[in-house]
Amino acid sequence: MNALFQDPMFFYAIAFAIFLGLAWWKGRAPFAGWLDGEIAKIRDELENARKLRTEAEAVLADYKKKYASAMAEAEEILRHAKAEAAQIKTQAEADLKDALARHEQHAKARISLAEAEAITAVRTATVAMAIETARQALSAKIDPATAGRLVDAAIIELPKLSDAKAKAA
Repeated sequence: MNALFQDPMFFYAIAFAIFLGLAWWKGRAPFAGWLDGEIAKIRDELENARKLRTEAEAVLADYKKKYASAMAEAEEILRHAKAEAAQIKTQAEADLKDALARHEQHAKARISLAEAEAITAVRTATVAMAIETARQALSAKIDPATAGRLVDAAIIELPKLSDAKAKAA
């Protein structure tokens, strides 16, 4: 055993064992405290990450709701715009039909007026020709005395003719 005490490795081993014992006895609490602190930090970081994830999921759900609401509102606006466009188209078609009917009525009235004017012009021309033909025929066959009596009779009949014409109108 004496050789054992003379070997420096033995003393190194004993010193190392004492060092480990002291390190364990004095260093265990601070080392455990440090490990507990690191574990607590990691737990806090995990809890913070969970909270952030929960908040992110809530924000995502909120934005999904807002997106769905915006899409529904856009579809409602689009549907309303289509309905309004159809109503405007229907109103425009009705207005066009009314305008065409008014123009047609106006054209028919102008045609009727032109027709009446043409008939009046033809009648006037016919009457003028008849009068001229009658005057020529009468002047050739009637003597001046008979012509004078016929003119006097016609003059007397003029007020009666204008009263009859006024009643007819």
